[in-house]
Amino acid sequence: MGFIIFVTGYDDGVIGGLLTATAFKETFNLSSSMEGTVTALFVIGCLVGCLCTSFSGGRWGRLKIAQVGSVILSIGAIIQASSYTVAQLIVGRIVAGLGLGLITSNIAVWQSETSSREIRGTLVAISLSFLILGQVLAYWIDYAMSQYITTVSWRFPMAFQAFLGIMLNFMLFFMPESPRWLFQHDRYQEGIEVLRRLRSSNGQVDEVALATTVAEIQDALALESEQKGWMDLLRDDHIRSRRRVALACLLNACQAWSGSTPISYYTTVIFEDSVGFGQHFALLMSGFLQIWFLIASFGTWYSIEKFGRRRSFIISAIGMATVMAIMAAMLAIDTKVSGVVAAVMLFAYQAFFTWGFYGWHLVVPVAIDNIGWRTYIIFASFNLAFVPMIYFLYPETAGFSLEAVDLTFMDPNTSPVKKADELWKLIRQGHDVTLTNQVNQKNDDNRVDHVETA
Repeated sequence: MGFIIFVTGYDDGVIGGLLTATAFKETFNLSSSMEGTVTALFVIGCLVGCLCTSFSGGRWGRLKIAQVGSVILSIGAIIQASSYTVAQLIVGRIVAGLGLGLITSNIAVWQSETSSREIRGTLVAISLSFLILGQVLAYWIDYAMSQYITTVSWRFPMAFQAFLGIMLNFMLFFMPESPRWLFQHDRYQEGIEVLRRLRSSNGQVDEVALATTVAEIQDALALESEQKGWMDLLRDDHIRSRRRVALACLLNACQAWSGSTPISYYTTVIFEDSVGFGQHFALLMSGFLQIWFLIASFGTWYSIEKFGRRRSFIISAIGMATVMAIMAAMLAIDTKVSGVVAAVMLFAYQAFFTWGFYGWHLVVPVAIDNIGWRTYIIFASFNLAFVPMIYFLYPETAGFSLEAVDLTFMDPNTSPVKKADELWKLIRQGHDVTLTNQVNQKNDDNRVDHVETA
């Protein structure tokens, strides 16, 4: 799993160090708007890949589609590495993005379906660290290749994506399919065997816990089977599908609006154009920034379960808003000292970002060119606006199983935030809040009401 996310991180980071490479600029001569276009079209490809997953992943399995994605990613990398025109580069970026979209959307679901509720958040945090590790490798390869004046300085980093895609395809053969997907396709025995492997400790399996997990998955699938098409996602049904889709989309929009993309994709450009560093030093600082990003992410392994999702998001948003505001002020002053402080703020931003979100792909280089330091005021404002939104709209799900999250949304008379708090109180009192037990309790209550009425 770590290697899969590592590949994603490399693909995310590799373009950042190439945008300022002399040979790359001489080959393609991209304007700031075209830089944004080339970067954004990669994400467009990812979007298409994710949409394809919506009807292919459930049919053919998480891992098979991820393997197809790794092949497409390798093809896109080869097209990019062999490019001589902007059009060919764009095609390669879109194809590679399509492959990466198939990989990440399937593997994200696979991870959530195979991890236990006690460590699911920690595994997500560890995945972030592997993603950053991929970005670190990408930036340092870009830096090492910047010593060459020929096109190999950017062709090799692009081509290296193909090698990673091939390795990923091979490794996926040895990973177990999602037990939830196996149950959904009536392959119960295989699903139970996978759960045994995933839940075993020193060769021992808690049979009671295993039976509870199996029953919970079956109950959740029974609830979800009532949804038949895309329009069901927009209906206000018993599990509040419309609200859940809206919250998911809004959270992803928050990630995009937080300013993560300029830090991820345009770090070298920011160090050069905003802070005023030279090309060589900007590349070097970008590499160090990614190393710091990796180190800062380790704290999230502990904090995400200790403090919960909501509190982590709020701390992250406040921190990023403060950092972006200070950075904008320093760049507005435009002195050597303020430039150094602005650079330090980039490092602070990365630390806060690991606590919460993890883009603005098309507009960022144009914004830096046209409105300069004011770009970061926009990001600061958005981050500040996230705080009340997260507090009032998003329930805490730390410690809940994937299936038990449905409970947070099933009560039509209680907000998900309040319901999550109630479930947490039950957990602290030692009660079991699995979906199966709660559904059975509700049925018992209904039977009692029926008897009393009769």
